[in-house]
Amino acid sequence: MTIANKPLAIVTGASSGIGLQATRALIDKGWYVIMACRDLEKAQQAARSLDLPDHGFEIAHLDLGSLDSVRTFHTAFHAKDQALDALVCNAATYLRN
Repeated sequence: MTIANKPLAIVTGASSGIGLQATRALIDKGWYVIMACRDLEKAQQAARSLDLPDHGFEIAHLDLGSLDSVRTFHTAFHAKDQALDALVCNAATYLRN
């Protein structure tokens, strides 16, 4: 996907609830959104359920409960060499036993 000249936001926990609605609102305002989610299939289904335009977002794996996942996400984002305009920190983290 290309961002063109749109502002760029990362929304964590974007596969449901407030994160999904924030994603929709940002796209509606002309932003490009990286939906940072733990469950990629759930995020894809959520994007389809709202009929989000393919050119307005991409989905990336991010599990905030895993530092390895955070590092991998950071490395992939940093490699794109894109300026980040907004970060919506919405995802919850859970302790796993």
